[in-house]
Parts: sequence; C-alpha cells; structure tokens
Amino acid sequence: MTMGQLNTIKLTMVKGLQFTAHDEHGHTMILDTETKIGGFDQGFRPMELLLVSLAGCMSMDIVSIVQKKGGQITSFETTIQGQRAEKHPKRFEKIIVKFICQGNYEREDLLRALELSRDKYCGVSATLRDSPDIEFSI
Repeated sequence: MTMGQLNTIKLTMVKGLQFTAHDEHGHTMILDTETKIGGFDQGFRPMELLLVSLAGCMSMDIVSIVQKKGGQITSFETTIQGQRAEKHPKRFEKIIVKFICQGNYEREDLLRALELSRDKYCGVSATLRDSPDIEFSI
C-alpha cells in the first residue's frame, strides 16, 4: 500500500491542561478544557475539534461541488452536534450534522454534493467510518 501526504501537528503545553497546536503552515490554535479539571477555558476541547473537522471538511466539499456544477451559494451554515457516552472514554455515540444553504442552485446538486462529500471526498468522514491504524510511541 502506498502512503499519501503526511500531515504533522505539534502540540506544546502552555500551562495546566492548555496546549497550543501548530501546523506545518504556520497556523496556531489553543486547545483547552474546563477550569475545574485543570484547564483555563480559553480554547476548543479536543472532542469539539473532531466535530469542527467533520463539519469543516464536508462544508468545504459541498460548497465546492455545488459551485462547480454552476450553482451560486450566498450563505452556508453547518450545525453539528455530538452525543457522547456517559462513561469513559465518553466517545461520540451519535453525530448529527445539519447544513443550511441559500443561493441559486439546483436542490438535486446540493443533495448529490452531500452524498459525494460523505461517501467519497471528505477524509474526515471516511476516517470516522473506517478507523485508521494508530501507532503510539513515547
């Protein structure tokens, strides 16, 4: 099996349970958690970022596909909710994604774009559907 592009993210502890994430393109973001468990409540939680990743990937795909089919999108909003288990590891047991799109486009193109993103193009959706091998080292 040949491997594709390798993406690298580096996390650095700032204080308590707050970290900064750095990507290969010079972007930085804060990861944090609640103050009651050692964070400072100043950034996204890791599980929230999983939702952001799925919503972002699919939103970009859908808008791009609709526009390539000649549609014009004037506004696009995605709401994503993750329902978590009560017991550790408190994984998402259900994810609900709602897209709201306005503009001049064919509804069937929008529906097809959603299907194509979900089933073919969105790497986040594919990763969640068919989990990758994960290696750890220390």
